[in-house]
Amino acid sequence: MDVIDLLIQQHREVDALFEAFRNAPDDATKKELCIQLAEALTLHATIEERWIYPVARRVIGEDKIQHSVDEHGEMKRLIADILRSRNDVNGLAGKVNSLEQVVKSHIADEEKNVLPQFGQKVTEKEIGMSCNDIVRTASAVRREEMSKLESGANI
Repeated sequence: MDVIDLLIQQHREVDALFEAFRNAPDDATKKELCIQLAEALTLHATIEERWIYPVARRVIGEDKIQHSVDEHGEMKRLIADILRSRNDVNGLAGKVNSLEQVVKSHIADEEKNVLPQFGQKVTEKEIGMSCNDIVRTASAVRREEMSKLESGANI
């Protein structure tokens, strides 16, 4: 699997998590799905921000990538809010819905305007790591990022 396939697979997994949240049978399941969404989105954002966007800025252009970075900022603010208030299930659905709208817009833009160009112009060598190494490293970083989101630091 290459990194483009990985990112698209992650997009589909996040879509499935949003669907599962909408169909969750109880509050406990919704709370757990919020954590799973936060972890999946944090892993994905970490991969993009550390390995994809630096190279993409050079080959695709600053404007398109800055738009993606801005969307990540909004996504992280919403995730942090969801994580800190996930025990208040009454307001949770609205917050998750807002996050889903940001994420769906980001996915559509990325799959149309960023990933196709990136995949045509960039090799694994230019990224500097294999897809497996990226996932392994990003998984370790994700724990740190999740802690920051839950505490509200650096958002």
